[in-house]
Amino acid sequence: MKEVIENVKQTIAQKQILWVYPIALKLQKYHYSLAIQWAIECIQIYSSEIESDKLSQLNKYIQQALSEQNFLTPLQCNEIGREIWYLPEREDVQTAIARLWWSIAAFKVGEEHVGIMEAISTVELVLPDISDHRLLDRYLEAAVIIFEEYESQN
Repeated sequence: MKEVIENVKQTIAQKQILWVYPIALKLQKYHYSLAIQWAIECIQIYSSEIESDKLSQLNKYIQQALSEQNFLTPLQCNEIGREIWYLPEREDVQTAIARLWWSIAAFKVGEEHVGIMEAISTVELVLPDISDHRLLDRYLEAAVIIFEEYESQN
């Protein structure tokens, strides 16, 4: 994973898009839930950094993703995503959380490519400025921690 992170840092330095893809793909190869876990962690890191009334409204959906995603059907996950998407005055974080739910739904039905692309969109939406290295470094660190915890348990 650390090699993937180093390559991603080079990709970012070169201003290339889809810097999230190799990380999400590496996590997903072990289990799709790791890519989802990382996306959720990135949303939580982002929410700890900004003040937003919208985020307060949306926190219940993040908590629901943490606690209930394994118990919901793909249809229910899609419905939650749609519900979030159509809330008034959509902001990037709202779009990110909707896409998170669509990622969960896609993985549940075996659409791995769609699941990865939605997870990627989730993370990219909560890093609006790729030159924000403080936030970026926290996201990268979270990916490494998730990977290492999974590896140590398996």
